[in-house]
Amino acid sequence: MPMKTPMSLFRRGICGLVLTLLVAPSALAFPPALPHSIYGLARDEFGNPLTTNATVVLTTSSGVSVSCQVVPGLQPGVNYRMTIPMDSAVRSDFYKSVAQQPSVPFRLRVMIGGATFLPIEMTGDYSLLGQPGKQTQIDLTLGEDKNGNGLPDAWEQALIGARGWNVSLTNLTASSSPGGNGVTLLQEYVAGTYGFQDGAGLNLKVVRVVGGAPVLEFMAVRGRNYSVVGSADLKTWQAVSFQRAEPGADPAMMESFQSGNVQLLQVTAPVTGSQAGLRFFKLRIQ
Repeated sequence: MPMKTPMSLFRRGICGLVLTLLVAPSALAFPPALPHSIYGLARDEFGNPLTTNATVVLTTSSGVSVSCQVVPGLQPGVNYRMTIPMDSAVRSDFYKSVAQQPSVPFRLRVMIGGATFLPIEMTGDYSLLGQPGKQTQIDLTLGEDKNGNGLPDAWEQALIGARGWNVSLTNLTASSSPGGNGVTLLQEYVAGTYGFQDGAGLNLKVVRVVGGAPVLEFMAVRGRNYSVVGSADLKTWQAVSFQRAEPGADPAMMESFQSGNVQLLQVTAPVTGSQAGLRFFKLRIQ
């Protein structure tokens, strides 16, 4: 299948995603520079984070490859991390065969069980891409995207069928909300809630208050990573630490939770210390 967003190290251009590796003079080493890391979340065509037997491969135009295994739960919202050796570009020869220098075109692909998949979309902040000692998050979406809206066609067709919508695939965009409730297709894709009643899976409730601390309830989907932010005025938001609320659960405080299955989850957000005064809460999903 064609790759919608070709990549080259180092600059965003008009014809797709073209990136240029920037090596600042202050960062030069002789001959190697500090490595650059590319990391992110690789998802299948239904939005599920890849789990096992998957490898992310970066290949340059000269045929040099660097790869890494997909590791579920590597970090919150991250299942692959690739370390790319960088050369300082002060000599004509590389200090090692896989070292990269400025303006080296490359492609990313994903190998699963011997089959090769090209991402239909790669998203992230590329401002530091290629800078020695820095890191770049690039999230990968696999699948076919004939209507070019950044969402896999197979997922959109499954959603249309599950909801009984009378809509055409060609008319859908990532910001479309065919259900009319304001929940966009992109939000549903990231949250993995297409199998639920329209919008039912994207809901955060305060179900009770225990000792002054709110107990929050939301639907957790397998493979997704959840975190909570809170605000006292709906203007300034901060990360909220929480703990599982069900009887017998681990009382340890956490900043995020990665779900191993589909479950209705309740967490307690103590309102002490820096969290005192928080009255409004939002759920973040990766």
